[in-house]
Amino acid sequence: MRAARISAFGGPEVFGVTEVPTPEPAPGEVLVRIRAAALNRADINIREGRFPEAPPPPMTLGVEGAGVVAALGDGVTGLSVGDRVVINPMLVCDACEFCRSGRDSECRGLQVVGEHFDGTYAEYIALPVRNLIPAPDRLSDTQLAAGLVAYLTAWHMLKTRGGLRRGESVLVVGAGSGVASAAVQVAKALGATVIATTGSERKAERVRALGADEVVDYRAEPDFHEAVRKLTGGDGVDLVHETVGEATVQKSVLAARHGGRVLGMGSHTGRYAELDLWSLYRREITFIGCHTGNRAEIAEFLPLLADGSLTPVLDSVHSLEDAVAAQARLASSDRFGKVVLSVD
Repeated sequence: MRAARISAFGGPEVFGVTEVPTPEPAPGEVLVRIRAAALNRADINIREGRFPEAPPPPMTLGVEGAGVVAALGDGVTGLSVGDRVVINPMLVCDACEFCRSGRDSECRGLQVVGEHFDGTYAEYIALPVRNLIPAPDRLSDTQLAAGLVAYLTAWHMLKTRGGLRRGESVLVVGAGSGVASAAVQVAKALGATVIATTGSERKAERVRALGADEVVDYRAEPDFHEAVRKLTGGDGVDLVHETVGEATVQKSVLAARHGGRVLGMGSHTGRYAELDLWSLYRREITFIGCHTGNRAEIAEFLPLLADGSLTPVLDSVHSLEDAVAAQARLASSDRFGKVVLSVD
């Protein structure tokens, strides 16, 4: 089978499409013919050698994907050859107390497709049957690949960790990314008033189309927290969805109201940030760390994808052979939404 693999750590140029053996599904596993694989910021960290848990190159990247069932391993039930599926990339033990209680994202043995072993930038992948979700008919393969992880993360942050309630106000920072564009829609679907930041008027128009009530151009207004406070009568928002990292996290804290919550996940501008602790302590801000969602949460938001209430945001679609350009697009400041590889 064909796979786009990195031969070393470095820039996008380390990718090359090569022939590798097609995996065989073990008992309890399913062989999936990948039709589309979405790119993820984690791909950049791994490619550049900044993810210590990843195996050394050569490696096939790709956390997210969708396709059709090609073969079944022994003992597999509930799926048939030809069924369309989307991949849940979180592999867990399914036996510990966290897995048994439905908190499988807290499994001590958690591994992620495309981070700890070969991923979805390939024609085929073999995975446990529990990691495959029957695909809603309404969504295309590219939408499925782009949708599951982004909306799972946004739902986990806003609903599960943030406890977002109808009528609250939310700031989504950097709303052009895959997760943040999903967060605008999720927050709106949950009944919030949404303010978002983005970096151009073109992007601002698209963010408004996703449901944002107000949009702040952070290039025109670098101190976006001041603009947010003006928009909220000087108070700030109830909850901030922060995925940018070092460049914005202090301003995100300042954009929250007294007693507000800041949800943090992602750090592509830097893992380490300097914070004014008084801005947390004196204003009684709750800072909530987030990582990924669990299987139960997929059942909560998937119906909203299935009925069109949530619609995956696609920036661009590239061929598998065009993985170098796709990786460059993923890192572009002009990107809006998800970058996807077509593996047809």
